[in-house]
Amino acid sequence: MNFNSQLGKKNQNMNVFRISLIVFAIFTLSCKEEVIPFETAHENLAAKLLAENQILLEEYLKEDPKPNWKTFSEVLDTLATSGHPKLKTWTESLRPLLPTTGSDLESSYEKISKIQEILIQIKTEVPNQSQYNRFYCPMVDKSWLMTGREVKNPYAPEMRDCGELLQ
Repeated sequence: MNFNSQLGKKNQNMNVFRISLIVFAIFTLSCKEEVIPFETAHENLAAKLLAENQILLEEYLKEDPKPNWKTFSEVLDTLATSGHPKLKTWTESLRPLLPTTGSDLESSYEKISKIQEILIQIKTEVPNQSQYNRFYCPMVDKSWLMTGREVKNPYAPEMRDCGELLQ
């Protein structure tokens, strides 16, 4: 094999490599997840869920809380069937976290904390949810969403005013 034919083969291999690289790059760029916009109905469902969360957290602020998660759960059912993939994913993440009736408050607080983190994502990503503010308590290292600007810590009955408004 002479030098020119070796050089020709290397150029041919290099061209195949370049074309393969371009095809791979185009394929990678075309595989981005499609962003599905939230419609008004989705925004309203998110608002309903956040309103139910408000009701539950206000119950936890009482001396002897008796939270009823039934309506929150029903709103989750509606979110799951809304047709929006993000709402469905959030619903699937929230469902196993719902406190059961008669569970002790300490285990409920852990679940509520995880629920609040998902609700914060919903508030951030779904438009028109600005009436809810994020609060954070460094003493218990937990966040929550509520209306208003006054700190009302649902996690620490002995220090309801512990925390700060984040957004």
